[in-house]
Amino acid sequence: MEKSTLSSIEFHFCQKVKVYVGAGGVPNMTTVPTADLTDANTTHVANGDLRVLHPVFKVYGQVTSFSGPIVTVKVFEDNVLVRGLLETKGEGRVLVVDGGGSLRCALVGGNLAQIAHSNGWAGIVVNGCVRDVDEINACGIGVRALASNPLKSNKKGTGEKNVPVYVGGTFIREGEWLYADNDGILISRFELSN
Repeated sequence: MEKSTLSSIEFHFCQKVKVYVGAGGVPNMTTVPTADLTDANTTHVANGDLRVLHPVFKVYGQVTSFSGPIVTVKVFEDNVLVRGLLETKGEGRVLVVDGGGSLRCALVGGNLAQIAHSNGWAGIVVNGCVRDVDEINACGIGVRALASNPLKSNKKGTGEKNVPVYVGGTFIREGEWLYADNDGILISRFELSN
């Protein structure tokens, strides 16, 4: 990890981009574009098994295409539970953070992105804000969020883990699959074959 100092502020930057390998030795990233996945799965789109999140998320991080099984957390302007989950082994999963759409503070910053990267998370989707954008953009992880805000969150530890959340116009449940690229984000009730 590279460190640089600006006055009394210390920054940490990722140096390597890792590709996490999932079951069967397949890299845990979308190899088929989301547009092609929706074209190939029109029946699943029609019956709601495959949903497209509203196009409101900005792209952060070095990994622009990622996928994996979903872990959910619901918080409001408090990121203690987010940190707790990202400190566990990610094993190619994607953390979906329902921050209630609040734009008043950040729920994920550079340190959490580094922790997620180091622990093998494929990506993070935040229905809220991030901060330390330059640090996140230097990390080998995919991150989506509504916006950035330099203000840090509360640290009370309130919220719920592993519950259905409503993000981007749809309910998202633990264990569903998320596919993200520069075109958008898909939620599937099951793993899609590439």
